Amino acid sequence: MERVILFINGELIGEDDFYLNYIKKTDKVVCADGGANHAYRLGILPNLILGDLDSISSEALEHYQNQQVEFDKYPIAKDKTDTQLILEQLVTLGAKEIIIFAGLGGRLDHTLANLYLLEFFAEFDTKIRFVSPKERIELVCKEKILINEVNKTLSLLPLSNEVTGVYLEGFKYGLENATFKQGDTLGLSNIVIASPARIKLASGKLLMIIND
Repeated sequence: MERVILFINGELIGEDDFYLNYIKKTDKVVCADGGANHAYRLGILPNLILGDLDSISSEALEHYQNQQVEFDKYPIAKDKTDTQLILEQLVTLGAKEIIIFAGLGGRLDHTLANLYLLEFFAEFDTKIRFVSPKERIELVCKEKILINEVNKTLSLLPLSNEVTGVYLEGFKYGLENATFKQGDTLGLSNIVIASPARIKLASGKLLMIIND
């Protein structure tokens, strides 16, 4: 399983064409509960819908049942969100890359929990990122090379208590052996000025947000 598109129950911002053009024929499409409402509105037939099914509309539910889409139903009372459950399943199945749509917006607690999941799954080889027409978000653990991102605004936020040995090359505001601490705004609103640009760090984890 190479690339998976995952719809979850946040806000699907921007034009429908962005999402429809982003999805490739070879992608596997899955939905976490209410994320199926977004897929339904876009006219997409997912390969799997997972969750307690308390957020999916009756219209979307009936449609996908009639289309014989696979459902993996969990009880409402559980210790993990539908998003975490489906990410665990996809990582176990060997997904190389997971693109998450509608992962942000809506309830702040769910948005923060979704972002923290990037750190939770950092030990695995699967590359996970949040994508919308406005921004792309992923985790940087050791090194990240950026290609064709010149003039993009990029922010780096520490998810670890302390991130050490931060080195930025190809940015308007370069850094060498810098330390980021949680609560510090050092990494906000930098600008990529070269391709390739490089982010390196000795320890810790950074949340990278690229504004498109």
